[in-house]
Amino acid sequence: MRILNTLSLLLISAKELLRINAERITFKVLTIEGTPILNLNDTHYPMDPVEGSYPLYQVTVDVQEFPAEYNYILDYGDNDTEQEEFVRQRDKDAPSLNEFFGRSVTIKEHPLLPRAYNEFPYLKKSKLYDDTFVASIFITCDEDEIGNLHEDTESREKIKAEVIYANPYTVRTFKNATLSISGASTRDMPKVSYKIKDLKDETTDKELFGRTNIKLRAEYTDASFMREKLYGDILNSVGAPTSQFTYSRLYINKEPIGLFVLSDNVESSRYLRYTYNNGNKYTVPSPFYMGGRDGDIFSDMTYYGDDPNLDEYKVYLYKGDEDITPDEYLERDIIPLLKEIDGIKSDNSDNLKLSIDTESFLKYMAVEFLGGGVDNFWTLPGNYYLFKDTDKNKWYFIDTDFHYTFGCSWEPEAMLNTPLSDFPPILEMDNTNKNRPLIDNLRGHPTYGKQFYEIMERLLKTAYHPNAIFPRIDSLAELIREDVYEDVLLKRQNKNADKSMGKAVDSEDFEKEITSEEEDGFRGGYPLRYFINNKARLTANELGLEIPNNFENNLGFYENTAFVKEANETNKNNKKDSSGNPLSLSRGIFSIFISFFITLMLF
Repeated sequence: MRILNTLSLLLISAKELLRINAERITFKVLTIEGTPILNLNDTHYPMDPVEGSYPLYQVTVDVQEFPAEYNYILDYGDNDTEQEEFVRQRDKDAPSLNEFFGRSVTIKEHPLLPRAYNEFPYLKKSKLYDDTFVASIFITCDEDEIGNLHEDTESREKIKAEVIYANPYTVRTFKNATLSISGASTRDMPKVSYKIKDLKDETTDKELFGRTNIKLRAEYTDASFMREKLYGDILNSVGAPTSQFTYSRLYINKEPIGLFVLSDNVESSRYLRYTYNNGNKYTVPSPFYMGGRDGDIFSDMTYYGDDPNLDEYKVYLYKGDEDITPDEYLERDIIPLLKEIDGIKSDNSDNLKLSIDTESFLKYMAVEFLGGGVDNFWTLPGNYYLFKDTDKNKWYFIDTDFHYTFGCSWEPEAMLNTPLSDFPPILEMDNTNKNRPLIDNLRGHPTYGKQFYEIMERLLKTAYHPNAIFPRIDSLAELIREDVYEDVLLKRQNKNADKSMGKAVDSEDFEKEITSEEEDGFRGGYPLRYFINNKARLTANELGLEIPNNFENNLGFYENTAFVKEANETNKNNKKDSSGNPLSLSRGIFSIFISFFITLMLF
């Protein structure tokens, strides 16, 4: 009997020691349906909703062995359950992330692009564009109102919506947001884009990481889901002030809508001040214009004289906050700017002073050429903005809409093979001339022409080098693959979509677009690698450059991984604080000592 008692005490002590030395670990998962259950070593732990953070659930349990292996189960009731088909792993020092049910990749750090130039000096980065994860946006709105938007996608109507933004680190709720259809030429596509505004918490007055307006871009024409993202990454690496891009999955009234590229709304005052003024409010009105198109008239920045009533000037649309007529803003802003641009060709001096930021403009044009931007200023004038920072007395050119790039199915051969000496190409469907006074006059100027050549050379040796871009493509693909595979199977929302859109994207198209180095791409376009490889080679040959075997990175790498950096730093501090765990160790030793002491007494 004494032996049995002794064994019982030793077993109890061993269990106590295991409990004392176990780590208390919190597991968190996002799901919009069912009640999640943590499955850890075949033991099931029901999870509780996190107050104020729907659709987030969590549970804290003791974990003895690491890496912990686990997954999640969803309980829908009536013995209806669904278990993840993969096993997750968790190290002892890993942060407790908000994982998403059914998605095996929560965060993934990517190979970074080398900086071609330093960052734009007035840029204040937003944590919203940390691209190491796919965020989730959950929208709740009136069923009839969202149905009407999808019935008439040409409508500019905004509807009220509650918006929940979730990423692996945080959940934010905005109860008084608005939702509308976004885009111009993409409104008749089966999968439409959206614009979300008024992202401001009514109690804390906080925005979504410095943004109140965002766009969710459908990328329906891009089988890779990556062209716009890569284009923005290259602009960041070259130091051009540009809109930012990352990924988000979207749900409306609990229905999955698909994977989207989350981007800035360039017309938002928050975007302008965070990009051009270090996040500070402007003290005086700043003129803001969109370069548009109207039939045969394009905003190519040609000066036609001082008459504001000319049709050629009507494509410059005022988007600022001032109460001002077209005649007034044309006479005050646009015509003087175009006249100044026209004057560049007659002044070859090194002391030429211009009110427009020529460096960022030339960077935009270099990326337009290398990236094959068929729907952008140099090829088809439009899809850009002109913004005047009145405090600095400086005009800025802002390029936008980069989904028709890198050999997409719109004139891929012309965009790949037209040399710089003959650029822009005349497109089959285009009725524009080839005059682009701003880029033409700058390239013809000895100082700015040399600068443009240097930008092109620098890009080819850094951020546009295939050895820099291709590993990033592979990594981004791993991040979004599961969401792409789901997206291509989803029902589309546009009830009156254009039936002539052609073949819809499938998973094979995605894989081919990101991996193939052959020329046969989606809808007659070129895959990413084919276009980038050949564009780099053709441009280097034309400019007489030799591309090095590996890219240059003497300025380091461009990154915007704020959450990952913070988490890593927190883990380091926690590890320092908990190393050795002397209290748990001493309690464990004391427990063993007592057990042996009792054992001796019994004998």
